[in-house]
Amino acid sequence: MGKKISLIVTIYNRLEYARNIIQCLLNQNTNIQEIIFADDGSSEILMDYIEDLIPKCKFKIKHVYQEDRGFRLAKSRNNAVKAAEGDWVVFIDQDLVFGKNFIKDIIDNLEKNKILMGRAYLTTESERNKIQNKLDKESFYSEITKELKDEKQILNIEKLYKKDKFRSFLYKLKLKTRGAKIVGLFFALSKENFIKINGFDEKYEGWGREDDDFGNRNFKSGGSTKPILFSESVIHMYHPFDPTKKESANDKYYEKRKKEISKKDYRCEYGVETPLGEDKISYKKLN
Repeated sequence: MGKKISLIVTIYNRLEYARNIIQCLLNQNTNIQEIIFADDGSSEILMDYIEDLIPKCKFKIKHVYQEDRGFRLAKSRNNAVKAAEGDWVVFIDQDLVFGKNFIKDIIDNLEKNKILMGRAYLTTESERNKIQNKLDKESFYSEITKELKDEKQILNIEKLYKKDKFRSFLYKLKLKTRGAKIVGLFFALSKENFIKINGFDEKYEGWGREDDDFGNRNFKSGGSTKPILFSESVIHMYHPFDPTKKESANDKYYEKRKKEISKKDYRCEYGVETPLGEDKISYKKLN
């Protein structure tokens, strides 16, 4: 029996990107169980962007919505995992584009007790505009990749993969206290391992550090990371730099937790099984 995949996409407005992801999924050579949009309080309406694509989808589509009370990525991801039917959860940011082998590459590399992590090609504004134009015309991925002009960046992704792999090897030999660092754009793990550490720490509100904390607790729980080099470039769509993300409001809390986390204490206080606050979360099946 094949691995059941729940693809969790964190979204906040710019919902044309949610449409891009469904278009990419429709062209996959391997199916997923479902896609779950983890919505951190968008003012835009998701159905306005994807309604015409839904009848074409053989996978389930779910929309999990929480009120907009500022940046609460950790909580939105936990909300989505609660709705996940798959045995494996794959997290991606909304502004990624990928080829037909994306899901197959992931399934072929998933392992229990390991977080699968990888990197993406970062587009320029010009590249992004050209790619989006082709996506709007439903062009094939092979046409889209012709807009990726930075060969040095493609080579650098390969170098970073080798570096991440080496760090993971050192961790396996117990020469490092942690393996390769997970990258928020994409990572995947078993739902069982996610719940084991109580998911994301919901005390992380505002931008930054929730992924690092998740990684720290994963390592202390006996888990590791596994780098992947995708057979086709995963593309990150350009967006202007947010000046509020220069410094994280969570730095002090992160450093405090880093000292506290141990092999006996790797679960966060407020997480997927013990949520923070009393939000009214909306869970909707869209097909």
